[in-house]
Amino acid sequence: ARMREQGGEPVADLLVTARPLEGVHVPASSAPSMIDEYPILAVAAAYAEGATAMRGIGELRVKESDRVASMTAALVAVGAESDGRPDGLVVHGGGGRRLPGGEVDSAGDHRVAMAMAVAAFPAGGPIAISGWDAVATSYPGFEEEFEKCSS
Repeated sequence: ARMREQGGEPVADLLVTARPLEGVHVPASSAPSMIDEYPILAVAAAYAEGATAMRGIGELRVKESDRVASMTAALVAVGAESDGRPDGLVVHGGGGRRLPGGEVDSAGDHRVAMAMAVAAFPAGGPIAISGWDAVATSYPGFEEEFEKCSS
């Protein structure tokens, strides 16, 4: 991987090989460098084999929404197993089982809405997301890009 900095953030080009996802333990020490990535990590964890435990993410409770509670509720609403903790989140992966889909409330949080949209790709049924307008906060072109990927 070639590491560099872009927009004040470390970035790298990676070569990725497909394999089944496995649950992991994400320690509290990782939280400061990836605090905004936890919603999408929770979605990936729902499709993994085994549990993924994320610690030290209490800061997510005071973002645009209580992201721990919002993601827990959203994942459960679409058929995943997820437990919010005071300073963390545990997602019990279904081992690649397709989530059946359902209706979720993003609580007006753009990252929760986008993460749940991505969860719909491999889902067995549609995922309806309320509070979608919040996505324009951080990624005004997300819907158009998303539609390109899904066609």
